[in-house]
Amino acid sequence: MSAKNKHDIMDELLKGSSEEAAQEDSALAKLIHRTGETLSDTHPVASSSDPEQKKTSVSDSKKKSTHYLSEEIFDDLDDARDKINEIVHQRLKSRISKSRIVNQALRMILKDFEEKGEKSHLIKEILKESQKK
Repeated sequence: MSAKNKHDIMDELLKGSSEEAAQEDSALAKLIHRTGETLSDTHPVASSSDPEQKKTSVSDSKKKSTHYLSEEIFDDLDDARDKINEIVHQRLKSRISKSRIVNQALRMILKDFEEKGEKSHLIKEILKESQKK
């Protein structure tokens, strides 16, 4: 294509010179505003025979969260990670993280709370701590 005949979409978008540019602008706006949609909503899932496709599950999705821990718990978490690394097989060591330990511990505590309610370890410890103050 010669330099004379090149289609300059940015020029058309900025100048608003054609109906085609307006349609492309609308399509671009729709693309930009699809942030609320998940990847699976916007793209078909590849077949399971595709070895390149990474399988993700609900448990793989993560959100960043900041919580304050006491210095004692923070140190205990480091110690726990080190001890777990001593126990597990060499190939699993890279998968042991403080985040993973906290996630698993919370999963166990919340399951206990869901099953036992006010008789759970979580409630007992919270009540014990609040009585000390």
